[in-house]
Amino acid sequence: MTARFRLPAGRTYNVRASEQARDRQSAEVVCNVLLLDNTIQAFHVNKHSHGQVLLDSVFKFLDLTERDYFGLQLADDSCDNPRWLDPNKPIRKQLKRGSPHNLNFRVKFFVSDPSKLQEEYTRYQYFLQIKQDVLTGRLPCPYNTAALLASYAAQSELGDYNHSEHLPGYLAEYSYVPEQPLDFEKEIAKLHQQHRGLSPAEAEFSYLNAARTLELYGVELHYARDQSNNEILIGVMSGGILIYKNRVRINTFPWLKIVKISFKCKQFFIQLRKELLEYRETVLGFNMVNYRACKNLWKACVEHHTFFRLDSPLPPQKNFFAHYFTLGSKFRYCGRTEVQSVQYGKEKANKDRVFARSPSKPLARKLVSEMDWEVVSRSSLSNDRLETQSLPSRSPPVLVLYVLFLQLRREQNFHLVQNPPVSNCLRLGTD
Repeated sequence: MTARFRLPAGRTYNVRASEQARDRQSAEVVCNVLLLDNTIQAFHVNKHSHGQVLLDSVFKFLDLTERDYFGLQLADDSCDNPRWLDPNKPIRKQLKRGSPHNLNFRVKFFVSDPSKLQEEYTRYQYFLQIKQDVLTGRLPCPYNTAALLASYAAQSELGDYNHSEHLPGYLAEYSYVPEQPLDFEKEIAKLHQQHRGLSPAEAEFSYLNAARTLELYGVELHYARDQSNNEILIGVMSGGILIYKNRVRINTFPWLKIVKISFKCKQFFIQLRKELLEYRETVLGFNMVNYRACKNLWKACVEHHTFFRLDSPLPPQKNFFAHYFTLGSKFRYCGRTEVQSVQYGKEKANKDRVFARSPSKPLARKLVSEMDWEVVSRSSLSNDRLETQSLPSRSPPVLVLYVLFLQLRREQNFHLVQNPPVSNCLRLGTD
């Protein structure tokens, strides 16, 4: 009877509560971090946590005291320009969906003088970073400098040269530069003999001192185009902003000459100070690949200027209207500056720390002759012509250009040269 006269009642289903319960169960993500010793370490973090949580986990694993020089770079990003993990934003907003995520632990701010690094362990991390960049071609250098750097690396890992132990070919399993030439090992061995008595820490310090003189040392490169649609590279470093065209540096803008940096959509602007004979300030515009690449470049400029030029980061705005109605990005660098990092290192660094150095892993490499090395050094390891493998070349492959060239010659009934000079092929590939 009761069932017959029961009043109709509605039913509810709390979708949000169910979603939150599911999110809590799947909130943990795995981040695989490639460390500077070429080992991969997995870290489990909550995706709703800020990036600083993952950074702290990596720093704790490495037992790193001077932390502000380092950062995590996103390795699975499709953008050509480097993108760093923001410590002040949730991890889920910075990483793509799915797990695990891949990141690279790298040096973010390169000091101008290695003596500013208080701990030997910090200098060792710098040493691993630069050695990796030289090997991959990210940091090109001339032949003589490359041999000197390799000799310091050999002294650090193998110790003093010994005629009875270090027989000819003792460096055959090690790679120090891309496309290592056949006679390069002899040059390294000759310089290695001159470093007798240097401890691993002293050899690494000498390595850093030699590396800081390189053209691209500490330069973070971003692919862009100028107003004439020419391909260029915009470099951000401790001293300012650099412009490269055809692998040659064409402009340098020190921070003292820059009034403002800004971006809108995918356009990046540099506003320069007015010179004595100028009536107005100069504004330079550059086109980036997309909005994200443009913002990454702008953030890199903000971070480098704050870290190297200011005594302390700018405080966040506390104005009520500025907090709720500010247009554009509110990003500010919130870490320690170089001045603060050096002072913190002097207070907290453990200068007597003992740690184990990781042995270099033998890498397969292609040996080239001395003549080939000259070609490689002119195109990628000289001070005048710079290259980086962090940004892929947009030039067509040489083979494709040569095939098109042959077809054109056939159509015009010209005499064909079956074996064109190598220099012509290289010129076609780099124009």
